[in-house]
Amino acid sequence: MDTNYWKNAYKKTWDQSSQRENALIEILESATGRRITSAGLGAGTTDYISGSAQENGYEKGDADLHVEGTNIYIEVTGPLSKRVMPAAPLWFRPDKIENAIRNQTHDVFLAHHCTSVNLWRVIHVDEAFKRRYEAGQFPVVQPVINGRRERYIEVDADDICIQSLEYLKSYIAGL
Repeated sequence: MDTNYWKNAYKKTWDQSSQRENALIEILESATGRRITSAGLGAGTTDYISGSAQENGYEKGDADLHVEGTNIYIEVTGPLSKRVMPAAPLWFRPDKIENAIRNQTHDVFLAHHCTSVNLWRVIHVDEAFKRRYEAGQFPVVQPVINGRRERYIEVDADDICIQSLEYLKSYIAGL
């Protein structure tokens, strides 16, 4: 398998993704007084890093951001298309969720940005969410995007596990 396949497929969106990650860093640092740093392979940068996560010293599915001095990690995701509305289900790469579940020392949040209305929503990958995921309560969808079949875990926009960005800010500030 070509370890650069998905990097090459999404190369044109790296700038937008990096801007989104850096915007969330700014929001969280301003609200919490905590330093937030890039953590995952390629997070916060538009540099082309060839090879797999493992070949570059990371685990597949590592979260993008880390709250310094804590065990909190944040995966930043969401559609870069303004056509996706807030009522649409949220999609997450399975490897991101599985990495969060597998890594017992990290407290992970999925931060989903809906570009069309600049809406941030978060899911805390806590024990309740893990149980639901492992029980198969979230369907797998396989849409074709830009001519490529992809695989995501789908969470309804009104699911009980979805919190506002205020929840994450309060959680970090309360440490």
